[in-house]
Amino acid sequence: MIKRYYKLVKKYFSLGANNKALLFHLFLSAFLRSVVFLAIPFMASLIVKYVTAGDLRMSLVSVFFFLSVSVTYVLCHHYNYVAYCNNSIFVHNKLQELIMNKVTHYDENFTKNISVAYLINTAFNDVGNVQQIADETFDAITELIGMFIAVIVLSSVSIYIGLITFILSIITISVLGRNMRKRDFYLEKQRIEQDNVAGLMGQVLDGSKEIKSFNMKEDLDKYLEGYKSARKKNYFKKRFYDNNIFVTVPSILGFGKLFVYGIMIYLILQGYYEVATLVLVIGYYENIETKYENFYYCLDELSSNSIRVDRVYNILNYKNKNMLEFGENDNDFIKGKIEFKNVSFNYEKVDVMKNVSFKVKPNSFTAIVGKSGSGKSTIFRLLLRLYKVDKGSILLDDESIYDYTKEIYSSNVSIVTQKPFIFDMSIRENLNLVDANHNNQIEACKRAGIHDYIMSLKDGYNTKLVRDAENISSGQKQLIALARTLLSKSEVLLFDEVTSSLDMNTSKQVMEILKDLKNDHTILMITHKPTLMKVADEIIVIDHGKLVGKGKHEELMKNNKYYQLLQK
Repeated sequence: MIKRYYKLVKKYFSLGANNKALLFHLFLSAFLRSVVFLAIPFMASLIVKYVTAGDLRMSLVSVFFFLSVSVTYVLCHHYNYVAYCNNSIFVHNKLQELIMNKVTHYDENFTKNISVAYLINTAFNDVGNVQQIADETFDAITELIGMFIAVIVLSSVSIYIGLITFILSIITISVLGRNMRKRDFYLEKQRIEQDNVAGLMGQVLDGSKEIKSFNMKEDLDKYLEGYKSARKKNYFKKRFYDNNIFVTVPSILGFGKLFVYGIMIYLILQGYYEVATLVLVIGYYENIETKYENFYYCLDELSSNSIRVDRVYNILNYKNKNMLEFGENDNDFIKGKIEFKNVSFNYEKVDVMKNVSFKVKPNSFTAIVGKSGSGKSTIFRLLLRLYKVDKGSILLDDESIYDYTKEIYSSNVSIVTQKPFIFDMSIRENLNLVDANHNNQIEACKRAGIHDYIMSLKDGYNTKLVRDAENISSGQKQLIALARTLLSKSEVLLFDEVTSSLDMNTSKQVMEILKDLKNDHTILMITHKPTLMKVADEIIVIDHGKLVGKGKHEELMKNNKYYQLLQK
């Protein structure tokens, strides 16, 4: 049992969410509270001793010390309460900060290995319990120390009573550990079913239109009933061991108490001890029971929270298989020249790109075209450093993209996707996430062609966008996303099918914006729109991961069969 909790506490402290000074106060306050509590039975026995002896003066002195110890215990308890609050707030905030930082740097496989429901439950529910681990650990340790001291005191009265109490304590703790292991096994199963239900609910919300269209409700109810049935089964098994922990196991010490008290009464009647000694024994045995109750409560909380620690640990120690380390090249004078040199790449043992070579000049507009699944998006993923090439090299201004620092590369290569995400904030707050300078925001919005529309709104830039900007059109949302990208001051702009869901007028507006942007940016766009291909300075044709054409629209229409098929 000790090994199990040692691993748990070690894993908790490895999360890196603790402050040494706060931990010191937390442990010290718990230790003082436990030790001072041990002095109360001793003071009570002194009062009985002097009262029965008829010593008024010492009786009053003993009462004074008893009250002093009681007040000191209250103060130590308050000290522990303050230490607990300060430590809990710090750990809670730190863990959420660490999780947020991890999520913002995950690779594309992150949500394949860790579900969104798992992540949300962990970040907002589990963190609140994990913050208590240090307090529960220190309480368990100090209560165990207190039990040991109480056994020593009882042994000083009678070695037999001390030995009996020690054996009963060991048996009780051993049986407790066994029941906790069983309980936690079924608790973990119960949490898995909760994740399944949360995941199903999330999918129901996302696919509500399809569910209504295809009348899927009855089938989905069957899935829900299955999860509920499994949870019920595991819940009852968990509760069985809970009942043992809180009722059956403590009765071991409870029945032992009758035996110990019987021995003491017999010895007093035989004249071996005074009544004051009986009060002392009762006080310390009751103390052991109280400390054991606190001890198993702490272990119970630790056991319950061990699953939550594992969940936080899994997120914070998730290994990005595809995300790459950055280099030390901090040259920020980027012109925007891009070159693929004999690039080959395979994903999950499938060749996605085969010996591709091309150059993109600075201040140009290049369209990347090809059938779905041909490898167009892979070019963008490689440029965004989500993967590393297996062969060949990718250069930005004649330097490997893997050699730049994170700050330099991230600030010079940006993407606008087909469905950009907008936060549930005002337009200005969304732009603030990139650049908080309002003049720069206005300039970017004017260049993106969205400033006049924003100013026509009642609250202007302070207009709140709700549920991923559902209160504005997809075209306006796309232009705000473009303005946000321009604020990044990136030299290389990647556009992934940005006009596919736009109406004709907005698409024409985007075309005009692109013509303007190429004057001081390198633009690469994945597109299926012939109108955009015609205005591109150069077109790169991809088929089954190979470069099968390169040139302007007119040239490719004359001599490239792949491009001709795309136009048809």
